[in-house]
Amino acid sequence: MVEKSYNLEYLESISGGDQNFVKDMVQTFITNVPEDINKIKNWASMQNWQKAAEDSHKFASSLLFLGLDNLKNIANTIEVLGIKNEGVDQIPSLIDQLEKGCYQIINELKRDFNV
Repeated sequence: MVEKSYNLEYLESISGGDQNFVKDMVQTFITNVPEDINKIKNWASMQNWQKAAEDSHKFASSLLFLGLDNLKNIANTIEVLGIKNEGVDQIPSLIDQLEKGCYQIINELKRDFNV
């Protein structure tokens, strides 16, 4: 059995066992993540650290649904650096890590949910 990088416990607990709800949330994640990451990347490319921080904050909550604590921590770091406007030279590398991790999760979800 393949080890999963995500955890559906939270989604299953709020769904009351409704597997269609879980699948819908997974599909929403797969659809929205590329757009969300691109927003953060675009703000960073314009060196608008405040907007990058705001969008990272919003994005972090979607990572919680799938138990992606390590990726949530990266998004939170982007947020903190952007808000403080300190260490912003680290943000592009952090975004790359976030993007790579999210696409790995998307590929796993597509495989596991046949979407």
